[in-house]
Amino acid sequence: MNHFSKASVLTLISVLTFVIGWELYWRSQHLALSYNDDESLWAHTRKEIYQTSPSRPVLIGSSRVKFDLDLAAWQRVTGEKPVQLALVGTSPRPLLNDLANDPNFKGTVIIDVTEGLFFTPDGSFPEREATKRVEFYPKWSLSQQLSFHINHLLEDHLYFLDEERLSLQPLLTDLPIPPRPDTWGGPKFPKEFSVTRFDRQNVMTDAMVADTSIQNQVKAMWLEIGSHSPKQGVDGPLLTAILNSVKQSVDRIRARGGKVIFVRMPSDGPFREAEKMGYPREKYWDRLLAHTQTAGIHFEDYPVLSKYQCPEWSHLAPKDAITFTEDFIPILQQKTGWPINVNGAKVPATTASLSTHQ
Repeated sequence: MNHFSKASVLTLISVLTFVIGWELYWRSQHLALSYNDDESLWAHTRKEIYQTSPSRPVLIGSSRVKFDLDLAAWQRVTGEKPVQLALVGTSPRPLLNDLANDPNFKGTVIIDVTEGLFFTPDGSFPEREATKRVEFYPKWSLSQQLSFHINHLLEDHLYFLDEERLSLQPLLTDLPIPPRPDTWGGPKFPKEFSVTRFDRQNVMTDAMVADTSIQNQVKAMWLEIGSHSPKQGVDGPLLTAILNSVKQSVDRIRARGGKVIFVRMPSDGPFREAEKMGYPREKYWDRLLAHTQTAGIHFEDYPVLSKYQCPEWSHLAPKDAITFTEDFIPILQQKTGWPINVNGAKVPATTASLSTHQ
């Protein structure tokens, strides 16, 4: 064996030793397998919107609809799984506009409204990631698609490919380096907070659900985000412009035979109190429904939905997400009159008196 061959074998052994060791290390940390919720996974999911129905809606919004509506439970109840297009920490309005501008989309949309993200000016930070995904989708090349499918096969088995939690950049942010004065590098959520499944469902880890210290870390992040966020929502002509834009998108979808509903997912504790102060319901939620002449389901209007508690004030634990979804679907069916195929589920009595415009 020549020197080149020996060097190649040594390099291969070194690389394999490092990769195996790195993988075993992360498995020893009791982290659950998670998929990269990147542009390619979103584009892959976006391709499914043309086969949607009231029993298989498109979900857009922020993180709450990704945690709180359990896709597997929905499929078990209706026989079909929703298309999950929501994005963590973003406004759904660019996604709503994308669906409205797609002449081939005539499906059903459930829009998650988190007021602090939904009611933001065009082009503001909460819209950037959603806009990035919308712009990426038509440019998703064949080579990128091939790479995505190959990577998916590897992600099924390898923890260390989790770029959102375990790549160099997020690991560097974990270093105990104090921030410079008057600067903020953004929130740093614990790795145990949640994982992403291939269908883009977000799920709290078992450690997050069981360990109040981890929950308190996430609560601290919400308080930190709140300290860097506006205390009052948009108002005046800017709010009117946002409502007009949403109405235009909703009207275009309905003009093609599509269906739309807004939903307000649970939150509680100091988080909910801050939302009530900054975004009073009558000024934002109620006005959104009236302005767009669209039905809405607000968790506080239904005891069966408001009974749930969020471990970190803003999202449901996995077990609660399952029963919340089972409770939510019959309400959606009754509220809208949509032909949802509920497999023997009992429709609860309505306790809300919101608009029922379609």
